[in-house]
Amino acid sequence: MPGARVAAAVLVATIAFVAYSRTLLPGVDLGDTGGFQAAVTWPETTARQAYPLYYSLATPFVKVASPGNPARGLNLFSAVFGGIAVGLLAWAIAGASRSIAGGVVGALFLAFSYTFWSQAIIAEVYTLHLALVGASLAALQAFQVNPTRARLAAFCAIYALAFGNHLSTILLFVPFLAFVTTAHGKPRDLFRPAVVVMALVIAGVGALQYTPNFLALWSSIEAPALARDRVAVFWFDVTKADWRATMVLGAQPAADRLAMWAWDARQQFGLVGVLLAVAGAIRLWWLSKAWAVLVWLAYAINTAFAITYNVGDAHVFFLPGHFFTAFAIGAAVSIPSPASATGQGGRRPVLRGLQAAAASIAVALAASRGWDTWPAADRHRDTRGEQLAARTFGGLSDQTDLLVARMNWDQENALIYAARFERPDVAWVRLLQVLPHFPRLVADNRSIGRDIVLTADAASTVMAAYDGFFPLVRDDAAPAPGLSDSVERIPRGTPYVLTVLAPVGAHRYNAADVERAMRQLAGGRDITPPAAPYEVIAGLSGETPAFRRSSARPFREQTTLLGDRLTIRMDAWLPSDTFRRGGFGHVLRGREPVLFIERGASLVWFSANGSPVVAYAGGLYAPQPRFRIPVSNTQFASR
Repeated sequence: MPGARVAAAVLVATIAFVAYSRTLLPGVDLGDTGGFQAAVTWPETTARQAYPLYYSLATPFVKVASPGNPARGLNLFSAVFGGIAVGLLAWAIAGASRSIAGGVVGALFLAFSYTFWSQAIIAEVYTLHLALVGASLAALQAFQVNPTRARLAAFCAIYALAFGNHLSTILLFVPFLAFVTTAHGKPRDLFRPAVVVMALVIAGVGALQYTPNFLALWSSIEAPALARDRVAVFWFDVTKADWRATMVLGAQPAADRLAMWAWDARQQFGLVGVLLAVAGAIRLWWLSKAWAVLVWLAYAINTAFAITYNVGDAHVFFLPGHFFTAFAIGAAVSIPSPASATGQGGRRPVLRGLQAAAASIAVALAASRGWDTWPAADRHRDTRGEQLAARTFGGLSDQTDLLVARMNWDQENALIYAARFERPDVAWVRLLQVLPHFPRLVADNRSIGRDIVLTADAASTVMAAYDGFFPLVRDDAAPAPGLSDSVERIPRGTPYVLTVLAPVGAHRYNAADVERAMRQLAGGRDITPPAAPYEVIAGLSGETPAFRRSSARPFREQTTLLGDRLTIRMDAWLPSDTFRRGGFGHVLRGREPVLFIERGASLVWFSANGSPVVAYAGGLYAPQPRFRIPVSNTQFASR
């Protein structure tokens, strides 16, 4: 049995890793991903880098696996731990249910779930988080078999270590405590002073992972004078309280969040998978009450947190719930070991045959989930992060230009990575760091013959702050065509798909430009402007659209244009999702992803040779103009 468990765990881990490595994002991404990629091999340590275990493991991995491309190396790191998490889940299910088949089925359902797959191909902390959850479950199983103090210490050490990767680990404290007290023959012994002191010491040692972050803040010249204020700032940075606040849209109605939860569960596992999970959660009570209590509590607490946690990426906080949902799915199709399946009258062998058939069907169902998820999760050709940085830095050199940027934090993270590893020849600063002394900045750069180049938001802020004092000229090296300008280039009769998703925050599109583009695509015919959160039109350019759908909820549709079968799938929940790595939806041609749908307008059309051409308006990837304060026009700056 142990050998078979190891083989099954290794098998499913390998399958998962192969899928993730084949669909891996090749380079930099926006948001936290870009921030991780920029910091992983960078020598500076700050309190903001509040994932010490993640960096401690990832830095040597990246230096060995991909020294020339840290972004890809860190993406690969996620894929490795994604596979490990899947393997550990298979091991845990097999041990709890005494069924290898159950372990394989449950692990494959997790491996092929949409959100987990999307996080396993980019630089993020969530695959390591679930791998540590899986390691904790393995340690708990060992403790259940032989509840010694040494095994309890081993579990506590793994659990304390996990806090160095993600603070949401605290949500598992009650489920793990319930399991330990249930599995221990004498629960009172767990609260003896020696055991409590041991647990506290291990927790304290685990907290030492954050020492470099705390010392970096403590020694900073910008640190507050009072010690209590420094501690408060450290906690503020560790928990990212500021940027989480920027993602909050305001309290969502409870009904909407519950609807999001139900939709998310179906997106990950399908309706049959959800029903299997319900059956498995019930069956766990007969298999092992200790495991049933752990799985029920862990799912309930983590899911309640995700539903009520009002941030723009709430979907990733459902991941621990997905982990335990997959655990329950495995329990539902578990097959007892042969030793417990023999009985009178040949009834048990018949039952085992039926269970084996059900497990085989479940494996096929899990494989079908993988087949369905693969093209939407596939990002191995997604270079939009590099394109954004190249567009922003294009034509600039630190010899002749200083870029002053004001962009969203998620876009700026991609710029930080590019400036460190791809374009070290570009000099740039954030506008808010220099705005109070901006005239002196202009004068100093004029003295060495450098233009000041500003992003669109930076230019508008400078104009407002200094009342038009600085003459700006548009930088021709950074063209930013509107959507209608892009549509004008499309030959009549060209197949296209245009999606319009409700924008958020600063990324609001020019409604008149988008409506003009829609009329152009429809051959000048009047067309109702977008009104619902999800809007799609598709057809041949210059003709009446062959397909249109408006919806308040995510959907999946298919249409055929010039013989090509196109699948339009909305893979995010609006308005709660303010950003999604890999897009809010996808357009597939056959099984080829041809468009990552973003907030605002996203357009794909197909050139004469069949290649997809993409244009965005109003989203993170929409082209933005640049402006210059040329050297020749800055004589006023010396006043």
